Amino acid sequence: MYINTSLKRFGLATLLLSAVLVSHAQITKEGKGNRGYFRLGLNNFGADLEADYANLGGRGVLNSMVDGAYGAGTGYALEFGRNYYFNKKSLLPIFDARIGLDWTQLALTYNELDWSETIAADEAEGYTVDASNSLAISASSKIGPVFSIAPIGKLVVDVRIQLAATYFVNTTDYWAYKEDDYDDERYFSFIDDSEDSEDASLFQQFAEFGKFGFKPNYGVTVRYGGLGLALDYSPGSIKTKYFSSEGNGEEPFKNNMLQFKLSLTL
Repeated sequence: MYINTSLKRFGLATLLLSAVLVSHAQITKEGKGNRGYFRLGLNNFGADLEADYANLGGRGVLNSMVDGAYGAGTGYALEFGRNYYFNKKSLLPIFDARIGLDWTQLALTYNELDWSETIAADEAEGYTVDASNSLAISASSKIGPVFSIAPIGKLVVDVRIQLAATYFVNTTDYWAYKEDDYDDERYFSFIDDSEDSEDASLFQQFAEFGKFGFKPNYGVTVRYGGLGLALDYSPGSIKTKYFSSEGNGEEPFKNNMLQFKLSLTL
């Protein structure tokens, strides 16, 4: 149901973006040294919580999430940046080919996380569940080489390899307990709600709330003039603190993202 709702919202955004795109005919100029772009689309992040871990709590959920199974539904991606080409004339005599630097100045993602199966499994065993709606968000800046070719007329293919400096936040905060036995509890959280955390400075709290890391990004955009489609894959892991009924610690959690976006090149 959530995915259907997400697709409806994305469909509306697509219609609005398409209206803007239609008004920009032939916006890519031959010989232009750099080109800006705006991309909007869907972000697939991780996977559903694995069924084998749904009612284990603690370390079982941890193992699932370390592997990137966060319970993430289809989310959204938005980014803008610019390609800076080193050559204004083609590198090849047969068709237009250029090499440059692709700087995605800002890339944002948003995914809601679904723990409904875990909640249902724990409630069936007599636990009371205290869990807020969780989400995963990220902000990054990406930079790296881009190779662009125009094999036929205004049909352009951009291939890029970038390094993404990423700030990532996962708000998972799950707690299941027995009303008659508070020592029997299952919890997992990325949020430190200890007294030491509350006394920390605003900068320290911001640094602890999310984690910063570097990941590669591989992408391709196929466009006709200014309008096109982009596919990006950004694998990797980000080391993150966690708090669990099976112990606390810090481990690298998989942070793979696959994006499919509409692209407007200016």
